[in-house]
Amino acid sequence: MASRFKCPNCGAPNTYKGEGDTVQCKYCGSEVRPPEEMVTKATVERVSSKAKVWIILFIVVVFVLPTCIGFGGTLIGIAASILGVLASIFASFIGG
Repeated sequence: MASRFKCPNCGAPNTYKGEGDTVQCKYCGSEVRPPEEMVTKATVERVSSKAKVWIILFIVVVFVLPTCIGFGGTLIGIAASILGVLASIFASFIGG
């Protein structure tokens, strides 16, 4: 997300890549601050990008993981139930 603006000292075009608060002019060498709306827009985009990662992580931890664990527990319960039935059938042959 590069934005172009003019250097306030020499009027030459400069590019703001959304990083930091200042840019060094390629023509006159002075440190210039990009327009405030460019800095604000870049900051909002950076924060919203990080927020998306945290929201996805939250959804996985709060909703997906417990569902998977619950489903896994259900499968283990079914397997235990089947083993219990098989054990009782086997025991009925041995015991009597």
